[in-house]
Amino acid sequence: MKNIHGKIVLLTLLFVVHLNAIQTKYCDYSISSSKQNAVINEPVSISFTTRQKTKDEVMFFDLKPLPSEEYEIISIKEKRHEFNYHDAKKDFEFLVIPKKEGIIKIMFDFRVRRASDDAVAQAYRGSRDNVKSIPTIKVPISKPTITLNIKSLKKPVDAVGEFNLVMSIDKIKASSYDKVNIVYKLQGRGFLDESFEPIKNIDGISIFRGEKKTEPRATQDGYIYQKEWSYALVTSQNYTLPAVTLRTYNYRNKQLINKTTEIKKVQITPLDMATLLDDEELPKSEINYKKYIEYFYNILIFIGGFLFAKLLTYFPNNISKKEECCLAIKNAKTPKELLNRILLLLQKYPLQHEVEALEELVYKSTSKENFNSLKKQIIKKIEES
Repeated sequence: MKNIHGKIVLLTLLFVVHLNAIQTKYCDYSISSSKQNAVINEPVSISFTTRQKTKDEVMFFDLKPLPSEEYEIISIKEKRHEFNYHDAKKDFEFLVIPKKEGIIKIMFDFRVRRASDDAVAQAYRGSRDNVKSIPTIKVPISKPTITLNIKSLKKPVDAVGEFNLVMSIDKIKASSYDKVNIVYKLQGRGFLDESFEPIKNIDGISIFRGEKKTEPRATQDGYIYQKEWSYALVTSQNYTLPAVTLRTYNYRNKQLINKTTEIKKVQITPLDMATLLDDEELPKSEINYKKYIEYFYNILIFIGGFLFAKLLTYFPNNISKKEECCLAIKNAKTPKELLNRILLLLQKYPLQHEVEALEELVYKSTSKENFNSLKKQIIKKIEES
């Protein structure tokens, strides 16, 4: 009985090999896949090899995958081998990402291009500048097909393969309107859903984001990914940075694995209104009587601002949010400090132009003579809103 089963298995294997190894008039070819059973988005590699059979002509091989909504396919490798003038072989390799559940068929269009020795010689006759394309005869051979059995996962995932996600944060204590920088780094091999992003929105927090990535490279085991998301979070109140989970399915050990980052509590210290004193230096000018009048005028403003700031510490509840913002802006000491304070206000007031102007002052070392006029412009927009 065991011998009968063994013969049946052997005959079955021979039948599969016969199906995958095909002989034609012009060439022999074989096609195979790395697996027959997979889940949606699980990488599958397909190999195709063909070798010239006729030995009296030059032959070229073309293999093109037929497009389908059932799968995504990309060429990984094409390599030609020439054993002698009339004996050529070519290897093809493709990466397939199945997109639908059920039995799917990956089909190809296989053709050869035949060229006589005279045609090859004619193409290369004359100088190098006169080289022409080799005239060939195109011959359709067949439509090789690989059949896959695709299943869906019981739970939704963000990635199929082997992946890792790590998070770093530059500080967990900051002042109001200061940026807290957070970076998420992802590495892996397989398939990643393009819609995955660590942070999208957090209530009450302004988020400035950036993304750095290398183009995914196709291999036999799937795409290789290296991505980095950078976020700058700005707010005036304490908040909790939530855990981020990357849901993955490792097709090697058939396990669902979640990669989860830490929860971080960020403490925000409110601005001390009594310390917001305007000590911005005036631009240099010629010595004349107007200068002394301006000094006297600025001293009066300084004393008035100081006394007003002191009064604010005794009557904090009588100051509106808008007045508090204007006072903080008025008493900003440097362009960088003013930039940090108005970032949070972008949600309420149209200050994008002023942010760009301040960035010019902070990062491009341009003239700072417009600093005070920018303050007045920002305060005017807030008061009119």
